[in-house]
Amino acid sequence: MPTFETSAGIQIYYETYGNGQPLIFIHPPLMGHVVFRYQRELAAKYQVVLYDLRGNGRSGYCSPYPGVSETEAHIDDLNELSARLQLNHPVIVGYSNGGLLALEYALKFKKEIGALILSGGYPKVASLALAREYFLGIILMLLDQRDILSRKVSKNHKVTDQDLAILFRYGLKADAHAVMKLYWEGLRYDAANQLEKLADLPMLLLYGSDDKNVKKHKKYFETLPKAQIAFIDGALHQLPTRWHRPFNAAIDQFLADLSID
Repeated sequence: MPTFETSAGIQIYYETYGNGQPLIFIHPPLMGHVVFRYQRELAAKYQVVLYDLRGNGRSGYCSPYPGVSETEAHIDDLNELSARLQLNHPVIVGYSNGGLLALEYALKFKKEIGALILSGGYPKVASLALAREYFLGIILMLLDQRDILSRKVSKNHKVTDQDLAILFRYGLKADAHAVMKLYWEGLRYDAANQLEKLADLPMLLLYGSDDKNVKKHKKYFETLPKAQIAFIDGALHQLPTRWHRPFNAAIDQFLADLSID
């Protein structure tokens, strides 16, 4: 199993596939890198990097140093992973809550990345229905009910019965406290007023046309000159799995139109 030890002494699990322009995928709480199992198809043209956030999947966990937020710790982990793999201007791809980490990484290391792709992205939780999902995650993790949350997200994301089993089992590996912290800090995160700092960064925002709770967040990105906003017709929120073919195609087309040094 490929792992590396961060400067904080945490073992981070990762997988790499293919060669070419590197794409780093950031998953939502609890799900682990397996939610991107269909994005391995992109390795035919790109270097696909999948990893488990600290406290999720096969990665270890410890609380951040005093004065360091959970979000900052995740950003540091990602930066060390990129450095270890010697990635040149990687494209950061964040899904759902993972998009908040992707946004924060872009704000901190904008000059070191080639582009930003957000699937169901938002700079802050600005929907009551979305906030309820966060509170549900927080409560279930406080009660250490990983099985309930894992069953819920695996059912929502499955394409096949094999997906259901893989996603469910992998969710059970997560550290409940680590997942709770991700939800809690995600609920309070707000980068809406900082997005103008990313005005010159190529960006792709992908939403399901039927994802009523999240697609309304597109309004925060509409004024960014290099942001492309696209909808996958008939899709809900779970683009990387249930609508992986148009999702992967949209990423491929976006990258084909870019020239990243």
